[in-house]
Amino acid sequence: MPEHSDLGDVIGAGEEYREGHNVRISGQDVGRGTFSHRHVMLVDQNSGEIHVPLNHMTENQNSYLEVANSILSEEGVLGFEYGFNVENTYNLTIWEAQFGDFFNSAQVVFDTFISSGETKWLLPSNIVILLPHGYDGAGPEHSSCRMERFLQMSDSNEKKIDSDDVNWHIANPTTPAQYFHLLRNQVTSKILKPLIIVGPKVLLRHPAAVSSIQEMAPGTSFKSVIADDSVSAKNVKRVIFCSGKHFYLLQKEKESRNLNDCAIIRLEKLCPFPAEKLHSVIKQYNNVQNFIWSQEEHQNMGPWSFVEARFRNLLGCQLKYAGRGPLSTPAVGIGKLHQAEVHSIVDETFK
Repeated sequence: MPEHSDLGDVIGAGEEYREGHNVRISGQDVGRGTFSHRHVMLVDQNSGEIHVPLNHMTENQNSYLEVANSILSEEGVLGFEYGFNVENTYNLTIWEAQFGDFFNSAQVVFDTFISSGETKWLLPSNIVILLPHGYDGAGPEHSSCRMERFLQMSDSNEKKIDSDDVNWHIANPTTPAQYFHLLRNQVTSKILKPLIIVGPKVLLRHPAAVSSIQEMAPGTSFKSVIADDSVSAKNVKRVIFCSGKHFYLLQKEKESRNLNDCAIIRLEKLCPFPAEKLHSVIKQYNNVQNFIWSQEEHQNMGPWSFVEARFRNLLGCQLKYAGRGPLSTPAVGIGKLHQAEVHSIVDETFK
């Protein structure tokens, strides 16, 4: 990505910025994005002819975007995409679920192939799985991508520091730049691993979830941990760790309470667990009285069970939990109860 301040210059950049990797994205309604977050396909209503503008950017274009709107048969579609990716790891292969929980219909593909194909058959894969996720007051079937299941299926070790060679990577990015770097890393890294991206829907339109072009320029990279530079480390008495869109709720509350003794640290990539990055951040705070993990998911879901043991064993950090209690269903599905839970999480985090 060139270092330009004008978006038009970036889009019209010369061939020196084109690396020749093809991109294929499939899933239900991926041409326009289920939440109208992607506009890559134009369809002539009379002839049915499809036009993808990104495939006509230059005369000598050396890479292309393939958009495949698929049927509602997740197991078959994802099985095909996995096989396609194993044979085409030089390119970027993406499967997007309409809602994160739609992966349930393709569970056997994750269990048998994507999570363990390299271990069992020496078949590396760098497929990207996009799973929309987020507690926004919707019903239980459209709230959670069951992040805890993917974390549990990783071979991350809670008693020693992970390398990049875990069976798959799991990220919950909070900015467009972070999302960009995650996708680009999939085709530039020499280590081929499947990537699970937990993609909050609300951040598609959140006014604070923005990035400058400079954050995607040469010399920039993905940050597995984002520290809080808004407060002085010597004044911090409470450190709150979180992941994903929950950060924006906590940040808004922190600002409304005018707190200058509280730092909010974001874990953008959960697996491999970024122990060394977290250690370098935590050691800045010498006067901390409380370390808290705050999440919007229920206690028996989300990252809590995964991160708690690693903070304790690898960082010597005892976390206090702030979030919903355990529940058998991903969400209550009732607006008033949902809002009451949100207020409870915020109060418990900052009390």
